[in-house]
Amino acid sequence: MTVALTHGPATTTGPLAHGVGSAEGLPLPLDLVLQAGAATVMVSFLIAAFGWRTPRLKPSEPRRFGVARRLRYPVLALALYVTGFALAGPREGNPAAHALFVWLWVGLIPISVVFGPVWRAVNPLRTVFTLLGLPRRGLRPLPPGHPRSSWPAAAFLLAFVWFELLAPHHGDPVTVGLWILGYALSQMIIALYRGEEWFARGDCFEVYSDLAGRLSPLRHRKALSGLAPAAVPRSTPTAPPRGAPSSSPERTSSVAVSTQDGPSPLPDASLPGGTSSPSGAALSDGSLPQSGASSSSGVISAALRPGAGRETGRPPLVAAGLAGFIAIWWGSTVFDSVSASPFWTGLTERAGHPLLLGSAALILVCTVVFLALRRTAGATDVSLSLIPIAVGYTLAHYLSVLIVEAPRGVLLLLGESTAGWDPQPTPAVIATAQIALILIGHAIGVFVAHDHALESAAQRPALAVLADELPLVLFMILCTWAGLFLLFVR
Repeated sequence: MTVALTHGPATTTGPLAHGVGSAEGLPLPLDLVLQAGAATVMVSFLIAAFGWRTPRLKPSEPRRFGVARRLRYPVLALALYVTGFALAGPREGNPAAHALFVWLWVGLIPISVVFGPVWRAVNPLRTVFTLLGLPRRGLRPLPPGHPRSSWPAAAFLLAFVWFELLAPHHGDPVTVGLWILGYALSQMIIALYRGEEWFARGDCFEVYSDLAGRLSPLRHRKALSGLAPAAVPRSTPTAPPRGAPSSSPERTSSVAVSTQDGPSPLPDASLPGGTSSPSGAALSDGSLPQSGASSSSGVISAALRPGAGRETGRPPLVAAGLAGFIAIWWGSTVFDSVSASPFWTGLTERAGHPLLLGSAALILVCTVVFLALRRTAGATDVSLSLIPIAVGYTLAHYLSVLIVEAPRGVLLLLGESTAGWDPQPTPAVIATAQIALILIGHAIGVFVAHDHALESAAQRPALAVLADELPLVLFMILCTWAGLFLLFVR
């Protein structure tokens, strides 16, 4: 990631530090850190194997807070100001790059992990959609039963990470402003046709926040219940609204659900008549409709149901949008570490065409991660178990960015000088926190994957289930090594 760094009157574009930069700040030698990472994954697997004999993760009714609803208009005003200032304001001291790359991309993770999927409640695109009075179901909504997937959000996420990591002049405020404007217009045009439910599966930042929000201890009453396999609610026909035909799809909760990678909202008492909220719509208190686990879209995922895809050995590709999204999220962060290494710098200098080479490498890394997930997971959908791993590695990767550059962006927004803001985080503290984030994320991922394996193979012998998990555990060990190595070896 590179953004425009402002120090005094001059503005330069340079890389933001993502880690300690070397192994000097490590509390232990690097080889011991790598061994500790592998041991953490294996010990977690053994604890789960001997102490976790039956599925324990069950969806729970999430807490709903009305505070986020009050923040919709301030967030919209901030988004409009940042975009307008990026396009028409001075290039020196402009906070646009910090707002997009630091506050939104990096800061949204810890906020969502603590408070839940906040972006849907404050999403400025949803606010504009409502203010314009656009048809809630869209001009051409998808027919009932048609597959709804997170693949659109994955495609937009790939476009964003390409812009963040590779696009020329991506730290320039005008370039940032044009990208934000183009992204918003494309989202609004598609939402005009598909309806408000589009944002739940097409806005990459909303899906991003929703996935991280599944870990929120404030949102979910039971620990890790946001990562439980999706429950299947019963069909609950309700009385149609006055003047509407009895078959109105907006007022009926259907259980014959298509292949989609997001759980379905349960009937919610906060809506008139106790009906389930329209697909993708925020509830009256500004919170997300959810089915125990938080919802990234308005229809049940066939991939997240126990045993999904067992007939073909793995979930169908149309239902793998969630895995694709996580693969791009995770793979782009890995590529960011690789592209900051001297090896990559020398390779691009020798080969030439850095933009073409970087684009191909980014797509290749994300594709390899996606295929590895599908190959190692077998018939069990492990998408939700990858969320804590992706969150842990993202926070570790961008920890120093969050500490140093997020406050700098606030100073730029307020028009204050950043000359006096030059914190120097202690390398040993940062390195220890990074190691802890990665290892905790992988340990949680092992437990969640084990629980999903038990849920999807309830009739199989325990040893057979454990044998099926071994390739995934080995893959997680490899990912642990790769994450630690890329953070601390430059």
